[in-house]
Amino acid sequence: MFRNQKLMIEEIKNNIFRMDKMILLIVYALVTISTVFVYSATRQSGMVIKNILWIAVGSILVLLLSYMDYRNLKRYVWHIYGIGVTLLLIVRFAGKKTLGAQRWISLGPFQLQPSEFVKIILIITLATFVYNLKYATKRDKVKTLPWLSSISILGLTGIYAGLIIAEKSFSNTAQIVIIGLTYLLISEVKFSIIGIFVPIIGILGWLGIVGTGYRASRLASYVGDDLGYHTTNSLIAIGSGGFSGRFYGNGLQKYGFLPEIHTDYIFSGYAEENGFIGALFLLGLYISLLVIIAITLRKIKNVYAKYILVGIFIMFATQVIGNVAVVSNVIPSTGIPLPMMSYGGSTTIVMMSTLGIVYNIIRALYKQEMGENLDEMNEIDYELINQRKRR
Repeated sequence: MFRNQKLMIEEIKNNIFRMDKMILLIVYALVTISTVFVYSATRQSGMVIKNILWIAVGSILVLLLSYMDYRNLKRYVWHIYGIGVTLLLIVRFAGKKTLGAQRWISLGPFQLQPSEFVKIILIITLATFVYNLKYATKRDKVKTLPWLSSISILGLTGIYAGLIIAEKSFSNTAQIVIIGLTYLLISEVKFSIIGIFVPIIGILGWLGIVGTGYRASRLASYVGDDLGYHTTNSLIAIGSGGFSGRFYGNGLQKYGFLPEIHTDYIFSGYAEENGFIGALFLLGLYISLLVIIAITLRKIKNVYAKYILVGIFIMFATQVIGNVAVVSNVIPSTGIPLPMMSYGGSTTIVMMSTLGIVYNIIRALYKQEMGENLDEMNEIDYELINQRKRR
């Protein structure tokens, strides 16, 4: 009897611990591949040192967030949201301009891109807000006040979206809007209300594209025969990699042909040197990561945890799919970093921190599963004892 209990407990431990170990393995596999390829693409040791430093900062945050109860985020959510607004305002009025876009805060030798940080901030904010609307009081406010609830969710999203579009970052704005619509959907607001807001948002997005010269020209190139310089060389890089790639350090597109090969177009450069097999392996890591998040989302019973995980899943999925779609010319060219692969401190730190929260929820899942199965085993033991007494 006790041996069976021990075996069940060990099985639970192994299943859950396998997920948390796997998520750490994937994270450090990605950042290691990133560091190795950044050196291959740039041959600059300074960039590699910076990348390692960002990974170290991300690792510290993973450690801190993995042991902090995710439910405590609810206490500080409005402070965190306010910090996000403040950072975006600093960028708007005192940010550093690079390549015609003002998106960064200069911190000596380092640059901070707040539009990356506000993605996870918005997820935490909307997860908390929707949870409070539905469960903080006896009445579900989404059902009793559907219009006010919807406008509030989109309002919180719109503040960030408006400040980010002012930075000329359409891809980050689109991702913010997708996150906002996701939470509008899971709040279980009436579809008739969603059906009113979605076309309005779509029209505003379209005007944002055609009303800006460089975005309109990118769209025209995508629709027409002219692929554009970046896209053409990106496709050449992916195609020339063939099945097994040119091998490490032998890529040609990094020699002035494909700009930003270590940032937004890192997938193209990686595919050139590692081929179809390498690209498939890389995508497999991302798919595995999303599967782990999805399994945790399905198993965890805490509603607040589910709300957080939905947002994180959408953030990762849209960023990975978006990056690969851009470099392979499935969608028009726009700047979307590949999570934990593209060179850049802000995106690396944000993505690693986000997975620290996922790790924390997996630990909570372990406690949940242990409690449920121990209760179940106690019931079995009680029945066995009664059977023996009757004998």
